[in-house]
Amino acid sequence: MKTTKICFLSSVFRLLSICLLSSVFCLLLSGEARANNVAVSGVVLQNRELGAGTVEVKFTLTQDNTFSGQDANANTFYDCIWVFVKYWVVGEDSQDTGWHHATLVSGGTVTPTSDGKGAFCSVGADQVLKWSYVTDDVTGTDTVKVKVNAIEMVYIPGGEFIYNAGAIGGSDFNNFGAGSQVTVDAAGDIPGGAAAGWPNGFGAFYIMKYEVSQGQYADYLNMLSVSAATSRYTGSYGSNRQSVSYASGNDYGLRYAADSASRAQNYTSWDDVRAYISWCGLRPMTEMEFEKAARGGGSGNTNTYPWGNTTPTTTTYTFDGTTISEYYACYNNTSAGPTDVGHYLSGDIARTNEQTGASIYGVTDLGGSLWEHLINCAHSQVPENGSGTVTWPASWPDAASGKGLRGGGWYFDSSGLQVSGREYAGRADAGRGHNYGVRAARTP
Repeated sequence: MKTTKICFLSSVFRLLSICLLSSVFCLLLSGEARANNVAVSGVVLQNRELGAGTVEVKFTLTQDNTFSGQDANANTFYDCIWVFVKYWVVGEDSQDTGWHHATLVSGGTVTPTSDGKGAFCSVGADQVLKWSYVTDDVTGTDTVKVKVNAIEMVYIPGGEFIYNAGAIGGSDFNNFGAGSQVTVDAAGDIPGGAAAGWPNGFGAFYIMKYEVSQGQYADYLNMLSVSAATSRYTGSYGSNRQSVSYASGNDYGLRYAADSASRAQNYTSWDDVRAYISWCGLRPMTEMEFEKAARGGGSGNTNTYPWGNTTPTTTTYTFDGTTISEYYACYNNTSAGPTDVGHYLSGDIARTNEQTGASIYGVTDLGGSLWEHLINCAHSQVPENGSGTVTWPASWPDAASGKGLRGGGWYFDSSGLQVSGREYAGRADAGRGHNYGVRAARTP
């Protein structure tokens, strides 16, 4: 490389939903489940090895209120940050190509995943990832720009858990247990006909702590090629609190913006979700993983809702210009759209830990706000992690079969908030729903 340019000094995916003064947090009863405000700074390319075709990407990660603990299996869970690098070769028409996904290799202070798509990191200064630019067909005379991207995740530990509590999920769509409540206590406890290794929640996995926000989605569109961004732009609906807009007169990279960046991204189709998740190097979760993340581990844990067994209240208040539930979840058709991701952890009013609606692992909004696309028990293939491009792996199901929705949404009643509820578990709708959102997972 003749020169190296760093054009981005903070995270593309900085979470903006809970930017509160620390004094606000004293309204909560404890410090549980509140990791927020991830940010990337100090990005530098250094120590280029021309012979090996590698260069180091140094950066600093910060995050507020990191959270960890043990579940009923005495297994440790913790907040972490999925970091991946995108690059653009100066002189290349990025409007036609979009930003590319960098292939990472061992040798830095942070060990990347085995496929080189990213790394799970903790907060800290001067962290180093090593990029094999020669693997990505970047030459030693190219000038490049890089962006370091960070998404807040939670590590869900392996171990047994209750699936289909109270047998309310039925047997449709090849549900594991054939409609009965079951204890998942082995890797082989998978739906009939599923391939070995199908993600059933017994093995450890990572999951996004928050639903994808409208600000995150706008940043993503700004890094795609013009044609890909056009096909994935969902903001033209302009209703149900969707705030992503498009300005054709702006320069490439600045054409999409979210007026309410912290609000959960709705109007997503299954194709929109697959493209976004794959671009991040992640994968869809399965409905068995959804229940593990929402309910927690343990053979005696039959929680009805992610927060416990308390039926959510219907009391409301005004927030962000709309009417939403005060506690637990955004639901019951009062808000006309989703609220900010992780809102019930924000401390804007006093809430008990249970009333924040977060699961024991600190995963937010698994009940309410938006229904979340996922893979149901009818899909037999093991879903691979995403490729880093908008082209998703063939092992992910099409909308017509093997995918559905879980978790309830802003317009639905409390039955949709039940962890084992499967009203939409086989939802084959390929369109963009005002109540459909995005959450991703990853296999360790």
